[in-house]
Amino acid sequence: MNFLAFDSPVMQTINRITDLVILNLLWIVCSLPVFTAGAAMSAKYYVGMKICRGEEPVVIKSFFSSFRANLKQTALPSLILAAGLGLILIDWYYVVKNPSLTAYRITLAVVTVVFMMFIFCFFPIIARYHIKTTEAVKAALGMTGARFFRVFAAIALFILPFIIGIWYFKWAWLICLFSQTVMLYYNSKFFVREFDRLEEKMGVNGPDSGKDVSGTEDNVNREE
Repeated sequence: MNFLAFDSPVMQTINRITDLVILNLLWIVCSLPVFTAGAAMSAKYYVGMKICRGEEPVVIKSFFSSFRANLKQTALPSLILAAGLGLILIDWYYVVKNPSLTAYRITLAVVTVVFMMFIFCFFPIIARYHIKTTEAVKAALGMTGARFFRVFAAIALFILPFIIGIWYFKWAWLICLFSQTVMLYYNSKFFVREFDRLEEKMGVNGPDSGKDVSGTEDNVNREE
């Protein structure tokens, strides 16, 4: 077997890893203007789910097509969620300065986790469905509750590499890039399974039942 052949398992794996790395880099760069962070996350998972389905998208082109399609809808939620995250960080600074606030610390920890779990579910739903923002909020809250432990694990694994990077600062960028690449693949597979299960329950067939990046709606009924 020629391991260097384009269609060999080895080269396909390398190509998939490369695509995921590119996706994460695009996500980071396009999230720098805060109001574009939601569109960047939606685009990341839009392409990530296509990769997990074996559709072999043109990564950069597909990313920016989804990014443009979702930018208008996600701009305001991105700003609101960024403001919420800012308030949470301020509260954590206050709690760290006042270690006696044990009850408040526990409450803040719960709020922080639920907040991040909601964000984790919200933007992939926007990426997948042509759906109103209020409906996406309901769907994200529903997924957070229904798949609590899986989503919680995703958030914990998202945070852990940054904590490890504090002790291994020299290699922090490599640790974070590697971990985010692995997580993007497995999280995309998770969303593919969840959306396929939902679409099967709704009587929708096939992976093309989701949002078209042109912003048009397919001939299927969307979320609830």
